[in-house]
Amino acid sequence: MRVLYLNYEWDPRESPGALTHIRELSRELAALGHTVMIENRHRFPDAAGNGTHPQALAAVHRSSRLRERLSPYLHETAAFCRALRGIGAEVTLIQRQEPEVVLARHSLHQFSSLIAARRCGVPIVFEVNAPTAYEYRQYRSHYHLLPVFAEWLEARTLSRADGMFVVSELLKRHFVERGIPEWKVRVVPNGVDISRFRPGTVDPRVRQRFRGKSVILGFVGSFARFHGIDQLREAIDYIAPLRPETCFLMVGAGELATDLQDHCRRQGLSRRVYFTGHVASEEVPGLMAAADILIAPYEAQEFFYLSPIKIFEYMAVGRAVVAAGVGQIREIIQDETNGLLYEPASAGALGERLLRLVDDPDFRRRLGEAARRTVESRYTWRVSAEGVAAVLEQARERRRPGGR
Repeated sequence: MRVLYLNYEWDPRESPGALTHIRELSRELAALGHTVMIENRHRFPDAAGNGTHPQALAAVHRSSRLRERLSPYLHETAAFCRALRGIGAEVTLIQRQEPEVVLARHSLHQFSSLIAARRCGVPIVFEVNAPTAYEYRQYRSHYHLLPVFAEWLEARTLSRADGMFVVSELLKRHFVERGIPEWKVRVVPNGVDISRFRPGTVDPRVRQRFRGKSVILGFVGSFARFHGIDQLREAIDYIAPLRPETCFLMVGAGELATDLQDHCRRQGLSRRVYFTGHVASEEVPGLMAAADILIAPYEAQEFFYLSPIKIFEYMAVGRAVVAAGVGQIREIIQDETNGLLYEPASAGALGERLLRLVDDPDFRRRLGEAARRTVESRYTWRVSAEGVAAVLEQARERRRPGGR
């Protein structure tokens, strides 16, 4: 099956989760025998800055500053106009690539692919990783959206597609409650490349850095607010004085990384809490595997619609995982069997769960081995690709004469 995969991230390098999803899903679809043609519709023509004239860069910089000031007020209008302008280009793209089905990553006011596919008589499937309208109002409130319009257009666009897949049951329920036919929505969780993320990939530099410390607790992420960084800070403050043999590996960069690093310095923990900053994706498996315990804190929230790729990667390296008991995480991790869950609204809960693992290496080993078996059987990118391929095939069948 020939699949045209349309990505609407401005720059995939700035969205590591999206980049991983696109890369791994495309690779596994190809391994299943499908031809996948990826088109980054909104990527800057020269995202790397190669060969750009200095005067052109200065003009872009001036334009960027003006855009930044106006963006909160014109963001929605710009997205809508961009979609309108994109229809013709995407019709041409479909005609040139001749796909049997179009797969589009859903984003705000992203209806151009639907109209283009209809004009070309090609079925279209939407990949939906988040409820875009809800996400903007909840987490990007600095953008001023029109009342109701984003929700209306999102539901109208998705309901007219030939199929769609979402990453969690909560996300499916969200869209079904907004009028999308249930038969049209399939849940396909994210996954992990178990050949890259595996127990034997330990980065020896980590153990060398923490010589004399017997238990390494690790966190990998973007240090965003919803990652539960306050809980992470409290857990470090709790564990560090009680168990001097422990140390902490903090991998990644983000808005709250500097605040946490400053806090650890004030607490006299600089030698025991190491912040790597941003690291290349190739280094992440080895850093994860170097830890004895991996931490996945999240804020308490009823509508946790994500399918965190980090959880699958943690489990794949065969380490004991302690995670917030929210959303899909409760489906992936069976408490006390292949990991430990904690209640994020309960003060001190994360620290208590971590302390138990610090003190029980045999329990850590059993949880890690069970975690690896779980992802091997249920949460690889190959399993995800098989689910997506089924959605694409069903969409293609429905568009054939006599189809549903």
